[in-house]
Amino acid sequence: GSAAGQDFIEGKSDINLMIILERVRVTDLEIIMEAGEKYARKGLAVPLVFERGHVVSSLDTFPIEFSDMKQRHILLYGEDPLEQATIEKKNLRYQCERELKSILVNLRRGFLRTEGKRENIENLLEDSLSSVLAACRGMIWTADKTPHDDATELLADIRSIYNCDTTAIDRVWRLRKGQSGATAMLEALFEDYIVNIADLAGVVDGHAH
Repeated sequence: GSAAGQDFIEGKSDINLMIILERVRVTDLEIIMEAGEKYARKGLAVPLVFERGHVVSSLDTFPIEFSDMKQRHILLYGEDPLEQATIEKKNLRYQCERELKSILVNLRRGFLRTEGKRENIENLLEDSLSSVLAACRGMIWTADKTPHDDATELLADIRSIYNCDTTAIDRVWRLRKGQSGATAMLEALFEDYIVNIADLAGVVDGHAH
């Protein structure tokens, strides 16, 4: 993830870890849980735990996640299970559409729980951003290109390839980085952000036909 790329933000980005075992037993999960509690304070997210045989069979189920892992990972131990992984473009396109439309639904539901409070709206926007950028990376892969790690360059490529406005998404990225001026008129930013994401979903949906 971002810790193996260029868009890691100290104190906000998680360090993602995937652990692959021949078999996953409860005792294995207990060992991982103990270690995870120790490192959670340093930003380690709850690890993804796979059985080796399930990696290949899951490529069509989680194509965006595995494409992202394949491009942005550091092998810590053992053999690299992603080196020969092949991701089907049709599965990528389908997941991009599903993810973007799910983000829209969750943002609208989330807004109803913000009570109109500035801090809650900021958190809602920032928390959704990783999923939006992941879907954007999936869209770049669908176009047979390699996405940039840097979010600004990634969004520039989305504009260039798909002719979509990503201005609000870029503003949320700057908001997450803590840049001044990015939080002005949050409700208007939220609305523009929704429009940007809806446009991306529409473009991906259109490419299916």
